[in-house]
Amino acid sequence: MNRIKILMVATLATLSTGVLSAQDNYRPWLVGAGVSTVDFKVPERSVIKDWFGYPDMNVGFRVNAARYIKKGITAEAGFAYASIKKDQNYFPDVEETKLTNAKSYWAFDVRGRYHLNRLWNGLPWLDPYPQVGVGVASVDNESKFKFIAGAGVNFWFTDVVGANVNTAYNVGGGTGHDYYQWGAGVVLKLPLTARENPIVDHVERTKVKEPKVKKERKRVSANKAITRVETAEEREARTQRVVKQINLYAKTILFDTDKSVVKPQAEFILDNIAIIMNENPDFNFVVEGHTDNTGTPEHNLKLSQDRADAIKQYLSRHGVSKKRLDAKGYGQTRPIESNETERGKEINRRVEINVVKDNQ
Repeated sequence: MNRIKILMVATLATLSTGVLSAQDNYRPWLVGAGVSTVDFKVPERSVIKDWFGYPDMNVGFRVNAARYIKKGITAEAGFAYASIKKDQNYFPDVEETKLTNAKSYWAFDVRGRYHLNRLWNGLPWLDPYPQVGVGVASVDNESKFKFIAGAGVNFWFTDVVGANVNTAYNVGGGTGHDYYQWGAGVVLKLPLTARENPIVDHVERTKVKEPKVKKERKRVSANKAITRVETAEEREARTQRVVKQINLYAKTILFDTDKSVVKPQAEFILDNIAIIMNENPDFNFVVEGHTDNTGTPEHNLKLSQDRADAIKQYLSRHGVSKKRLDAKGYGQTRPIESNETERGKEINRRVEINVVKDNQ
């Protein structure tokens, strides 16, 4: 069996677990488990040549836990185990590959990932990443320090359930037993239920008060039971309350310089905005995008439109009808803070959401 077959089998096993339903909320933790293989490198061959060469697979398992830090960076800790046949010479013509005492391989490592999907809009199910790390591995009854470099990709079926395929090259320790790791398995985002507060990686300007959101939802639900026609004054008051509540959330949706990607931290905020919009189906909304003054006015106008479109797409994917949403970019023409400071620029890279007209 070669490495491709093993990865295909493991991935198909993952797919057979089915798709689970879940709420769309920001989840900073990830746990995973799956098949892991160890492929020892032949000393006489280069890393690239051996990677494509004859595989000497030792099949086992790997479990891991990861925590999102900020700006696309995740920290991971993992443990792997595999059985190794004693006195087996994986390459008959290379005596150095004989493992005379080995019965098993185990490794513990910590790795850092950078998630590339924060660099573009769309394809939220595709989550590729490079990774580097360090660890301790026991091969041929020798425990040695290892350096690790590799890559992987998560395929998200829902907001909490996904499949993972990864590879890493482990080197160091002076044992002569450098090796490749290959793996495939199931990954889950945690917590499975919504967090009460989002994790933010920018300067906090406004603290979203969740109890007020719950109170507003109860009040709107109670109003739905009233059959009388709403007066113009009451409707205007409700419009102001809805806009104020939505923008209390929207003010915390900030963007990196020259980027229009919705940050993972913003998912919790946008989910709550979608709930409020769906509780007021007689309102239509416009998403307004804004930038700081970095770059040309023409570029910033396009960038602000991209940001507004990104928020509109997210809301439409989470239950808000596209017919009720519009998106408009204003570029750098409407700053709310001075662009002379980094904090001011960060605040100006924002979106605002307003009611534009009734759905009647």
